[in-house]
Amino acid sequence: MLHYVLHAGSVPWQDQLMYAGLILAVIAAVFLGLWWRKRASRPQQGDFAALVQQGNVAEALEAQAQSPLADAADAWQETRHTMEKVKAGVERVLALIWSMLSGLLFVISVSAVVSDIRHFPALDWGLFAFYLALAGVTGWFTRVQWRDFRGRK
Repeated sequence: MLHYVLHAGSVPWQDQLMYAGLILAVIAAVFLGLWWRKRASRPQQGDFAALVQQGNVAEALEAQAQSPLADAADAWQETRHTMEKVKAGVERVLALIWSMLSGLLFVISVSAVVSDIRHFPALDWGLFAFYLALAGVTGWFTRVQWRDFRGRK
């Protein structure tokens, strides 16, 4: 969290305002789209032909009586659910990217360790230990990020 606070200080307030406005505009567009879709799917008051086409006429009559405010509340719940799904998707994509990058660093570290072992008598022990530790850390991090990507804890 501190990282975001520190980074936010380096971004001009105009850019922060623009990003916040874009995020709010996307959320508002999703909400309005869901609300409009919910209102448009209901038969209008007195449209008996649309009522007959519905599977259950009693439910369709009850749906006609619902207010736009009730539809807005339902649309808001759907918007929250959609935003949570988007957030989870972004987190999964980031976990996949981190997993791939750390996996690449793991392969590089392991290849450095293997190439150092071939020159056993003339080994630089400090560099060898560094690559061995780096391989261990990146291997662990790759495993953790892969589990996050797969949705396991």
